[in-house]
Amino acid sequence: MENGAHHPLHPSSLDSRLSQLAQQFHTSVSVDQLDEIVAEIDASTNLIDQELLHFTTLKSKRLQQDTSNVELGRTKLSSAIASSGELSSLLSSADDLGNTLTFKIRSLDKEIGNVNKTLALVEDLQSLKNNINQANYAIETKNWELAAHCIHTITTNIDEKVITGQFSSVVIPSTDIPELPQKTIAKWTEELTQVFEVNFDEAARQRNVADVTRYFQLFPLIGHQQVGLNCYSKFICHIITDTSRNLLKSSAKDSSRPGLYATICMNLLENISVMLMQHGPLILKHYNATFPEPLNYIVAKIQGEIDSQVGLIADTFYDVRRFPKVIQDISLYTFPHLRHRQEPHHEPQVQDSTDIVNLIEIGDLVNELATILHQWSLYCRFVAVKYFSTSTESPLVPDIIQKSNFTAKISTKLLPAFESLCSFYFRRSLEKALTIEELPSLDSLLRATHVSVSPEQVPCSSVVEDITIVLNNTLQNVLDSAHPSAVKKFTGVCFEVIQRDLVNGFFIKSINENQPRYNSGLVLVTASDTSNVTSPGASRSGTPAPEGLGFFKGASSALGNVVGTGAVVTTASANPERLKNFVLYLNTVAVGQEYFNKIVTKLADPSFLSKAFPFGSDNEKVASILKTDFLEPFDTICHKIIQDSLVNLYNQCFKSKLLVMVNECFPELNETNYVVYSANILNDTSNLVRFASSWQATIRPYKQTLHKNLVYQKLVKLLVVNLANLLELKLLAVLKKFKINELGSLKLEKDLSSIINEVCEDSYELREKFVRVTQLVLLVGMDDEEYEMSIKEGEDDGINWVLTPLERKQGRGYRI
Repeated sequence: MENGAHHPLHPSSLDSRLSQLAQQFHTSVSVDQLDEIVAEIDASTNLIDQELLHFTTLKSKRLQQDTSNVELGRTKLSSAIASSGELSSLLSSADDLGNTLTFKIRSLDKEIGNVNKTLALVEDLQSLKNNINQANYAIETKNWELAAHCIHTITTNIDEKVITGQFSSVVIPSTDIPELPQKTIAKWTEELTQVFEVNFDEAARQRNVADVTRYFQLFPLIGHQQVGLNCYSKFICHIITDTSRNLLKSSAKDSSRPGLYATICMNLLENISVMLMQHGPLILKHYNATFPEPLNYIVAKIQGEIDSQVGLIADTFYDVRRFPKVIQDISLYTFPHLRHRQEPHHEPQVQDSTDIVNLIEIGDLVNELATILHQWSLYCRFVAVKYFSTSTESPLVPDIIQKSNFTAKISTKLLPAFESLCSFYFRRSLEKALTIEELPSLDSLLRATHVSVSPEQVPCSSVVEDITIVLNNTLQNVLDSAHPSAVKKFTGVCFEVIQRDLVNGFFIKSINENQPRYNSGLVLVTASDTSNVTSPGASRSGTPAPEGLGFFKGASSALGNVVGTGAVVTTASANPERLKNFVLYLNTVAVGQEYFNKIVTKLADPSFLSKAFPFGSDNEKVASILKTDFLEPFDTICHKIIQDSLVNLYNQCFKSKLLVMVNECFPELNETNYVVYSANILNDTSNLVRFASSWQATIRPYKQTLHKNLVYQKLVKLLVVNLANLLELKLLAVLKKFKINELGSLKLEKDLSSIINEVCEDSYELREKFVRVTQLVLLVGMDDEEYEMSIKEGEDDGINWVLTPLERKQGRGYRI
């Protein structure tokens, strides 16, 4: 309605009015009130009637108008209905015409298809007949290429149903070729296969490459690819056999030459690889489209002959080099020199020049056998990566290699012999190195110079240099074998030999036999004194030294170094031979550790191992074996030997000297140096000069002779730790005895700082060893206010104390 909810006829208005009247009715209490309600009801009824009359009048006019509009629209639509009827009739006739045309077109297409089939059949029959006739003529005239191409055309371009159909069986046969086409083609294919096979073999015997290639590419045309690949494989096998035979014959007169059979094996495998690489494109061109993986098939077929010929070379090498006798001889060798060194008090033995086993020959055998195994490994990798693997990063060993006869021969015959030879060669070389040991002289390094530097070439025993070369070569040969089991076994045996014979029998024994005497030490020699240098055990004039005076002479020299004026140089007679040998053997351990680390690091390089061990995760296994089974245990042993030897060296040669230097620097005669009232005493540096001179005299000979990183730096660290402890104990003793005032604490701080600078130089790591004694000096230098403030401040805001509160309280008690 027009006025919405407020219109009198709106349901909500009516409901509201009704509710109002009903409420008035229920509340009425008199007749007058009821009359008023009736009057209101009548008024409301009249109002509603008027509104209804007005509404119906208005709506009826609108309804009549809408009805007229609808009638007018119906009149207009009647013409459209008539037009749609006409259009529907037209479309119906067009549909009938379309159906008729579709039927006729389909019929025509069917006729065209039948004609095309007939035409194709006629053409196929004509082509079949022509090719059969041409093939017959070609076979009669021995034109094998034409015959093969005709058969290839028939089998690839003509439907098999045409060849086997009844119509062709009637049309094709003739008086010259009376048989059915299918039988004729099958017969000719077998005949051509035999002809091609015979001619291929004849060309192969004559080494006629042109004819070999000619007949090899005809087999796929007649559908006998496997026969062609078999013929080619047989051809390659003959070449392999002839090559191997010629190589062995040509070297028969020079069979004793080292490395001969390794060269033969290398040449044979290289020739095989080159042949496969050169012939591969031709094989793929003619066979790849019709035969799955033809190169893999050929490699699998020739693998047996490769196994046979490489095995023949290996057996010839094994027999000519008399491996059984050699292995028997090395098994009977008892290593007498090494066993003799294990005895408590051994004397040097005279080396027997008539060895049963020639070490040079053993080395040649190891090199030659390692080269054979290495060449086989390279061939296996070539085959795996080129023909039997989709990934070049970590290929797997092909089955034809795993199951090959030569692989079995390696596992059962060659590898055990190789492992025995390598183990013997390494231990015998170590024994030989020990018998011809040479020690360099330290005299050239114990000369006074303006600048003291560590030696570029660390002096050490010749044994470690010799055994390093042997280890490098032998380990290289073992890795070249490309067998992780051989690496595992040799590494275990090698480490056992090193631990028993090199470490225990040589390193430790030599160091123990040359333990320095108490209070001995090395000193530097001036250039002017070198003419007066005499060998140990002889007096300066050249006459024999009196017996029994050696200890006193060494003690006198050491005492002069400690309590003298700090001169750094002296004569060479003060350098005891035992101490020089001790230094040399300590360097020998360090150099051995350094060299062995370099060898293993170089050989364990991933780029090298990935080439030597290309299959699976073998390279990672070998790297782990070299590090965990050999290098890491050896490093641990060497570190312990060096550390224990340095502790012993400190106790014998440095401990008493450091104690004297500390006592001289901080005397206990009186309180002059601690309760200071004079600027002269405050600035007195005589004790510091004496300490610096004594320290340089003590440490420089070792700096110029010891291995810098592995020995000398550890020695300095050990000296610094002990010097810091001695200084702390000394200062506690003198401060407890004399106390200290403000100027005394300033002098003490300057003196300690000078000592630390002298000893530590630029090493912050060494300076940290003096933190306790520096904090003690700091305590006695604080006034009361500074000390109270340092206690109140936290560790993050103030001093990070390493002294306990009790120690700090005691330290403050020494301040006057």
